[in-house]
Amino acid sequence: MKLKLDLRIQKTYKLLIEALFELMKEKPFESIKLTEICEKAMVHKTTFYHHFTDKYDLLKFAITELQKSMLNQIELKNDDLITYYLNLAQIYMKHIKENKAFYRSIILDNENSICLNIFYDMFVKDIESKLKNYPLDIPINYFLSYHVNGVFQVIQEWFRKGLIEDEETIIHYLKILLN
Repeated sequence: MKLKLDLRIQKTYKLLIEALFELMKEKPFESIKLTEICEKAMVHKTTFYHHFTDKYDLLKFAITELQKSMLNQIELKNDDLITYYLNLAQIYMKHIKENKAFYRSIILDNENSICLNIFYDMFVKDIESKLKNYPLDIPINYFLSYHVNGVFQVIQEWFRKGLIEDEETIIHYLKILLN
């Protein structure tokens, strides 16, 4: 069930997320104060607390929204799991390329590992939901750990090395690794 939010609430969420992401381009998430987020978003703290419990709650919401927008870009077909992985990786890499400053703070700064953990957990849940119809010879948690970590590490390495290869090359590498 999708809730249709009041336009004022949508605007508040948008302003808070944009403020958070802008601040994360400047410094690690852990160093960002709630006051800074509210000031940059021009949202009163009481309004913030009406919607979120703390900055971690906002971060999780923001990353969830980001993930939803990425997942909406994948056409819903009966693709095999590898194709789904590769499509998801390609969308993620495109987003990284378009938002380098934001991802620089997440991927290169160990203080922002909470962001990577949230991304990782959400992708694990998404892939896990796709695996319900796939027979596995090993427990699902080991399968997910191996595959999702592998894809995440390859994409992070690509970013750390300066996005030298194009996305198609990395997708080709992932395809070889996943098969």
